Amino acid sequence: MRVEELTSAEFAKFMRKSPVAFVPFGATEAHGPHLPLGTDSLQPEALCDALADRLDGLVFPPVRYGHHSSTRNMPGTMALSYDTLRSLTKDILESLERNGVSRAVIVSGHAGSLHLAALRDAAEDFVRRSPMRLMVLTDYDIAYRYPLPEEKDWPDGHGGIVETSRILAIRPDLVKDKRPRGLFQDKRFMIVANPETCMPEGMVGDATKASAELGGKVNAFILDRLAELVERNLME
Repeated sequence: MRVEELTSAEFAKFMRKSPVAFVPFGATEAHGPHLPLGTDSLQPEALCDALADRLDGLVFPPVRYGHHSSTRNMPGTMALSYDTLRSLTKDILESLERNGVSRAVIVSGHAGSLHLAALRDAAEDFVRRSPMRLMVLTDYDIAYRYPLPEEKDWPDGHGGIVETSRILAIRPDLVKDKRPRGLFQDKRFMIVANPETCMPEGMVGDATKASAELGGKVNAFILDRLAELVERNLME
């Protein structure tokens, strides 16, 4: 159930059940020539819808902007600063609290290290002064635990087999038929002005091996394990 589809009265009635609030944080970011810019938004939004359906929760409006480093200069990437993302997260958490939310899960489809740090920074500061029970994670904390055959030549990453497969399962109409293979070129601790050169193909992994069948399995794997975590940490 999505909050933006409810009336104010319907929302207030549903909040009497003290539901778990799911807040999808996505991004608008380049994912190679084969995936849509909204890849990191489609995944957490679909996951939060499924979680809310299973656990009788509420899905709050998504955030489709994030903080980016390696893809910042690529066409279509729309970036927030660290401080802006942190402040936005803080404001959303305070708004949830004002509306009576006592249990919440932020699920980020973007797994950039500074992006996640901004979310967690805001969340840690918030819980120091709020009784809200709060989880913050990216679905890729779980996705990459799915057992894939080891691929030494094409290690999986941004826009690779897992991510492409998941979008094939969620929105196959947005995935291009021609899919690349890409390697990450490590700069070995160098801070560079053109980090996009680390991903010459705009992605990492072998997207040619992606399939909707695999994506469905990975999505189900994430849903089951995250539902277990939410039940254990927020519903017992």
